[in-house]
Amino acid sequence: MTSEVLTAAWEPGDMEPEFFLDVPGARLVTTDVLLQVQDTIAETIEARAMSLIYGESGLGKTFATRAALKRIAPDLLLSLQFARSRPGPKDLREELFHQLRLPGKRPGTATPLYRQLMTALPRRPYVIVCDEAQQYNRAWCGARGCS
Repeated sequence: MTSEVLTAAWEPGDMEPEFFLDVPGARLVTTDVLLQVQDTIAETIEARAMSLIYGESGLGKTFATRAALKRIAPDLLLSLQFARSRPGPKDLREELFHQLRLPGKRPGTATPLYRQLMTALPRRPYVIVCDEAQQYNRAWCGARGCS
């Protein structure tokens, strides 16, 4: 990651993220929060670590995260989208299989699928975005600290 990517000013049209409302002519506005999220994501990627972006509803966390990732590391992004509410470990394994575009038919049981994921994930770095984590299955999150 070059410091140029991290310090350059945002320019109109710079890999504009998708806006939630389809407003003609909408443009990304650089804010302190957007720059802070960008710095956090860049530092996390460089450290090969994990981070959490949290705050009240409607503050633009998802938008800022997607905007920063489109600018910094669009090729590393795995954005997990679950088909049902209260996803658990099975949903996570299945969505990772889908997002990684692994070859062949998805194994029907946990252990072979887990092994396949553990082989595929270390092959390259990824940024895995789990939005709305408060909706994850509490039995799964309980020991892991989700809230």
